[in-house]
Amino acid sequence: MSEKKQDPLHFEISSALKSVIGRDLITNDFIAIFELVKNSFDANANNVDLVFEDNNDVINKILIIDNGKGMNYEDLVNKWLFVAYSAKKDGTEDNSSSRVYAGNKGVGRFSCDRVGGKLKLQAKSLSDNLIHILNIDWGKFEENAKTKFENIDVKYSTSSDFDLPKGISSPKSGVVLEISDLREPSSWDRKKLQRLKGNLAKLINPFGSLDSKTKLNMICQREKKADENLKKEYKSNPELEIPVLINGLVTNNIFDVLKDKTTSLSVVLDKNGHFVTTLIDRGELIYKIQESAQLYPLLADSEFSCQLFSLNQSAKSLFKRRTGIHSVAFGSLFLYRNGFRVMPIGEEGDDYWGIDRRHGQGYARTLGTRDFMGRIDIAGPESKFKEKSSRDGGLVETEASEQLLDYAVTKCLRRLEQYVVGVTWKDAIDKTHDTAQRLSLDENRSNIINLISKLSGSKKIELLDYSRNLVDVLNEKSSYFEESVERLSTLANRSSDKELMENVHQARKRFAELKKEEEEARRIASEELAARLKAEKKAKLEAELRKEAEKNASIQSQKRQQAENVAKEQETLKQEAVKKAESLNLAYEDEKKRNLFLLSNESRDSEQLESFLHQIIIYTSSAKQKVTSALISLNNKNDIDREKLSSSLSEMLESVEKIMTTSRFATSANFKLDSTRITDDISLYIKQYLETISTAYNSRIQIKVNVNTKPFISDFTPIELGMVLDNLVSNAKKSRASLVTFDVSTESNNVLEISVLDNGKGLDSSIIEPNRIFEKGVTTTRGSGLGLFHSKKQIEKMGGEIFLPNDQPQTGFKIKIRLRK
Repeated sequence: MSEKKQDPLHFEISSALKSVIGRDLITNDFIAIFELVKNSFDANANNVDLVFEDNNDVINKILIIDNGKGMNYEDLVNKWLFVAYSAKKDGTEDNSSSRVYAGNKGVGRFSCDRVGGKLKLQAKSLSDNLIHILNIDWGKFEENAKTKFENIDVKYSTSSDFDLPKGISSPKSGVVLEISDLREPSSWDRKKLQRLKGNLAKLINPFGSLDSKTKLNMICQREKKADENLKKEYKSNPELEIPVLINGLVTNNIFDVLKDKTTSLSVVLDKNGHFVTTLIDRGELIYKIQESAQLYPLLADSEFSCQLFSLNQSAKSLFKRRTGIHSVAFGSLFLYRNGFRVMPIGEEGDDYWGIDRRHGQGYARTLGTRDFMGRIDIAGPESKFKEKSSRDGGLVETEASEQLLDYAVTKCLRRLEQYVVGVTWKDAIDKTHDTAQRLSLDENRSNIINLISKLSGSKKIELLDYSRNLVDVLNEKSSYFEESVERLSTLANRSSDKELMENVHQARKRFAELKKEEEEARRIASEELAARLKAEKKAKLEAELRKEAEKNASIQSQKRQQAENVAKEQETLKQEAVKKAESLNLAYEDEKKRNLFLLSNESRDSEQLESFLHQIIIYTSSAKQKVTSALISLNNKNDIDREKLSSSLSEMLESVEKIMTTSRFATSANFKLDSTRITDDISLYIKQYLETISTAYNSRIQIKVNVNTKPFISDFTPIELGMVLDNLVSNAKKSRASLVTFDVSTESNNVLEISVLDNGKGLDSSIIEPNRIFEKGVTTTRGSGLGLFHSKKQIEKMGGEIFLPNDQPQTGFKIKIRLRK
């Protein structure tokens, strides 16, 4: 059968196409307005006014006014009225094919249809003398689906001036879109306008880092009075949340505030093809590294950049105060393409990056979308990064978008996670701090050293910089010293850091001397113990011989006494039985928990006393070593090193305080000091120590202890915690207090809070900076200024903190201690 050619056929376009690419494609009012704002930005406007006009308090018109390059008659006919055509996409816009635009699908103009039924467009280019006007009734396109799209008339006219709302200046060039016959006029209440402004802030510039010179201004006469009232209320009470005003510029500088209050990670792709990553924790540089972009070739020319912010408890609270919304409702990790938001990536509930999916698979120590927020910026053509046509579907899957996803998760998010989980989450107290003060604790510094040492060991990473304040030698007495100094040595060699190498060398030398001193102290203690045990054995033998001689002489006397004693014992047993019956309930309650301290003056177990005495000798020997070292230093040098002498005296005082505390334990403690650390209930220890030991040694002051917590089991050093408690009671006595109250409570499952309040004379008015009372030499009494200094050292060794709370009493003095498990 032969085929006979006929005239060609053509597609015909129904007027219903308008709804398909308008209301059906643009899914909500916010996205519609955003699409129109993007067009203004693409037109090089440096000012965009978004005006809401009302009639009897109901919004009836929305205007978008820009001062961009505008359009002439040819632009209107050949571009704007050419359905789905995009001059931006084919490179004829601005005669440039290299510039990237926020929008380039040619359908944004139909966003007007989503918002309202009618559109009045006014446009003028710089070369025009007249304003070109289009009046479009979108309803005409819906009357008959069989009518061809191109056969529906669009009214055209000209004018010598822009028709603008009162108070708006006419631009020299630009476009004015006036949308009327709104689809949902009653929905545009104050709450919706606030949501719109918040969304525009996220869509355009929520992080204060985009170099856009375009100002977006919202104007709504109806809401001006409410705005003024809110501003007055906030001015009179700045503690209130910052109000979300309708009128004014669309801005959001919350991250300028947050960046110094939390952990932030930034990544930029430099001109040499390297990803440069910088991690900063509350203003303190942690590390800066660079690595090649060769593994991600499709990102090499994407102008990639990333900003991530960890949200600890303090940051979330600050965010809520500054914005009036919870951080989780704001969003998580946003994606920006060519400077504009790719929806809905980063919205609450969206998991484009697979973060919550991973977080929910049993990874208890990972970040979820609630734990951070940030932005990623990319630039590039649609062949690489193409938005889905629905405008709220994110990116179309391409090889480039897959590389973007992989890099964002593995190199950005997980590096932030590695630090947060490995350092700040390990310190339960740190999450409430908006400063980096706790990073200097030995445990946290050790974790940071470990992290940076691992980074420096990777062949694919070049370590550019790191914190010299934190990545340095720990105190030789720290329990983390030995493991950290080895990592520091490795880091110093890899980074060729000569100063760090020298510090490590000197630290090892000091550590060896310290170990030698400790061994000498223990040797002396052991020798003295052995000599004493030998003397005691000899004395015991002599005493036994004397007793044997006396035994025979006393046998007869004993027999006479036996009869009397039997009678007395029977009477005593009767009395004791009555007393035991009466105190049965109380005795039962006392036996339910183990006493850390003895309740009577019965003779101690000799082995138990030996352990305390052995500890005292060690502390005494240590103090002796310090005295000897100081005397030698004084004898050998004409010039006295005051700082070194002060440090030696401070250490001697600390040893003496340990001796005093240990001697008190020896008469009351119900446990052995074979090891200086025990694992027990700290809250019970504090109560029993204060009520059993401190009370016995402190007359003229009442000590009251309130424990409102379940057992708080943790590993701690009883002697050192006892020293802290003694110091606090001693300070209260020196300030002429008659009562000091310790309130012990649980802040969370992992944090114990001890509030110490006395009724003394309080903080001296001459102390201008109260928090300096924990520094060496600063005193609130007539003491040495070392008590609180030593207390701070001991508490921080336990991973806790001691501080002066803001709510000081009018009479007296208050200190708080927080300890973590």
